[in-house]
Amino acid sequence: MIPLFRRQSTPNTLPWAGLLIITLSLAAPVSLQAQDTNPGACTANTMDETGPDNARDDPAKGCVLPPTRALDWVPIEDVPLHLQDRQCKNCGGRYMDPLEGVDTRQPPDTARIEAAADSVQIEANTVVFTGSVAAQQGYRQLYGDNAVIERDKESAVLTGNVTLREPGVLVNGKEAQVFSETDEASVKSAEFVFHERHMRGSADLLERDEFGYVHIHDGNFSYCAPGEDDWAVRADNMILDFDDGLATAYDATIEVEGVPIFYAPWFQFPLDDRRRTGFLWPNFGNDSTGGLDITVPFYLNLAPNYDALYAPRFIEERGLNNELYLRYLSPFAGRWTFGGAYMHKDDRYADQIGEDSSSDRWLTVVKQSGLFRDRWRSRIDYSKASDVDYLQDLETSNLDSQRETSLLQLASLDYLGKNWLVNLEAQQFQSLANDIRDDYQTLPELTAQYWGGGQAFTLQPVFMTKVSNFDTDEERVTGQRLYAEAGLTYPMRWLSGFLQPTIKYRQLNYDLSESVVFTEDTPSSNSALASLDGGLVFERRTEFGGSGFLQTLEPRMYYLYSEYDQQFDQPDFDSAELTFTYNQLFRETRFSGHDRLDDANQIAVGLTSNLIDEQDGANILRASIGQIYYFRDRKVRLLPTAAPLNDAGSEIAGELDFTPNDALRFRTSLVYDPFEGNMNAGNFHTSYRTRAGGVYNVGYSYRRPLTTIASTLNPTSTAEAHLSAYIPLADNWSIFGATNYSTKANQSVEDMIGVEYDTCCWTVRLLYLRYFNNQSGDIPDFGGPDLERENTAQFQILLKGMGGFGDRITDIMQEMIRGFDERDF
Repeated sequence: MIPLFRRQSTPNTLPWAGLLIITLSLAAPVSLQAQDTNPGACTANTMDETGPDNARDDPAKGCVLPPTRALDWVPIEDVPLHLQDRQCKNCGGRYMDPLEGVDTRQPPDTARIEAAADSVQIEANTVVFTGSVAAQQGYRQLYGDNAVIERDKESAVLTGNVTLREPGVLVNGKEAQVFSETDEASVKSAEFVFHERHMRGSADLLERDEFGYVHIHDGNFSYCAPGEDDWAVRADNMILDFDDGLATAYDATIEVEGVPIFYAPWFQFPLDDRRRTGFLWPNFGNDSTGGLDITVPFYLNLAPNYDALYAPRFIEERGLNNELYLRYLSPFAGRWTFGGAYMHKDDRYADQIGEDSSSDRWLTVVKQSGLFRDRWRSRIDYSKASDVDYLQDLETSNLDSQRETSLLQLASLDYLGKNWLVNLEAQQFQSLANDIRDDYQTLPELTAQYWGGGQAFTLQPVFMTKVSNFDTDEERVTGQRLYAEAGLTYPMRWLSGFLQPTIKYRQLNYDLSESVVFTEDTPSSNSALASLDGGLVFERRTEFGGSGFLQTLEPRMYYLYSEYDQQFDQPDFDSAELTFTYNQLFRETRFSGHDRLDDANQIAVGLTSNLIDEQDGANILRASIGQIYYFRDRKVRLLPTAAPLNDAGSEIAGELDFTPNDALRFRTSLVYDPFEGNMNAGNFHTSYRTRAGGVYNVGYSYRRPLTTIASTLNPTSTAEAHLSAYIPLADNWSIFGATNYSTKANQSVEDMIGVEYDTCCWTVRLLYLRYFNNQSGDIPDFGGPDLERENTAQFQILLKGMGGFGDRITDIMQEMIRGFDERDF
């Protein structure tokens, strides 16, 4: 049997045009008999009795079922409850393919052909099938009232209620004709459905020519439900090329409610997800930083492994911003991305900076990731802007970009050996603040680390060395740093727990430039370290709400000792004191970077409990709590002049993650100071999703100033509440919004609100966003008079299955409403 359309996985098969399975009787053996005596045939009442959910033909049984629903559209009252998602409700039903789930791994061309009819007559070279003609080969099926085969002409005609079907495709018509020698075919008064794409259409004449192209004469297609014509594409002639996944329409119009709103003598559109050269849907909006904002992207599919996107963007109060995005993929050089933008003379920016400075704006972005022969891994992440205000002025639809304080410029190369990891890296940052100095440049840094494999009950060596060269354009100390550590560890693991002792020696050496701050050019320090990490796992079975669970209780203790060495003359190139959390309990250092060898004599105690569903292994609940007890003061500080830390214990850290089902999740973490009686940090987040597509988020975060760092940069605590929701209402309407509210300043930091009207085949959204655009580098003071509040308005129209303009709304919604996903067919 000839397939209905081309599948990429079987490139040697032919598209749908070989419409009649029966024509293969010219060249293949056929089992043919009257329908009432065919033991493999099924009556039409079978599906009516079992319902649409059970109407799944099994080709292996030779069971041929005629269709019982027009275009396989099932009203919502007959759709199983678990399939009644929001889109199904909007559409009042859904397409349900009777062949969904059928095994398509075996090519149907290799299967035996089964055919049935009420009667068969053979006269010379003519074979006539009369009454309830049905045929099947593998997963392909064909139905009709009558069929006539001309064996000498290698042609066949099927008349009356013609239906051709395979998984994902349905074609109905009044008459079908096929020529097996040339693979040409035609269907008159045709209707077709592509189930997965939610696409339907009709044509006065559907033809397949000898080259495999499908011609739709005087036809149309739409992604709307049957009986709804909110929008459709109509054309005198459409040519579908399934090999290239491309359709070409001539004398085409886009109609909304039957009214033509767009005409083109010629245009092309994709039939699948393959890349196509051409214009993409435009984006437009309006905001207080630039006025009317319109972007018209043009995509260039240059080759299978590289492409380009050029997006001219007109901003009313600024000018034309030319944005370019290039991608390249190589099996040797990896995945590359080149991006950039250039605006000649930003009018609004020119008014801000005066005539003496250039008002040209630009941005450069280069990213690369690659893995060569599973041993060499490379990464490049380089971004540079013309000025510190570029992202705030021109990346107005991305709040993450608004919050950036620096741009990363990094190149890295790794060697992944069996036991060795070697890394060569160069890194620097571009500060996006006039009053915050640039971080040190690491040009370059070489790291070599030995990994013993972690095999239990085997003595493992520990070795790591890192050589770094630090430079800066400012008047600060520079130099080289050598950090090295070596030792042994012995991991022991059982089903009921683990124990791992470790000893090692750490060495730190510098070669510094001349500086009035440091008295030595070559300071050094060293420290021995010993640790013992152990834990137990207790399990028990329990029941709750009639379901069985496995509950674990996992105590853990971690003892750490490291020697003290005076480090007054050592600089701080890349280190910081880490924020205390539960994970900090079991680290061997309280610093990031390698400019400090911390001293310690302490024991950390933690307790974790899990509740695991016995049926699917899902972790329903995970709760942890722990604290560190100190046996001596900690003298090593990031600032050498800072006083030692003399608390008898750390804060108490706790975490909780509760996920009772797929719809609800609750997470929280707390840091409590038992000595001062203060809650130093805390956050919680609750998310809930409804079956109707609703998304609800509630969160709160709080942090007091770090007491372990002698700094007055930000002595105030921060507290912020987050609320966001996407709320479906009745009659296709939804509202959505989000706010980040500072409870300290008693005002919102960011607000977003919008409305959506969503039908079966199109969606319209309107969004309004406002946010604070604080001066670059300033510590946010939301009650201060210097803050500027910006706003933007965005509009979006989506024709489902075809795309639409205003994609910036989708980006903003996904960023501010956690868990929101764009819907499509």
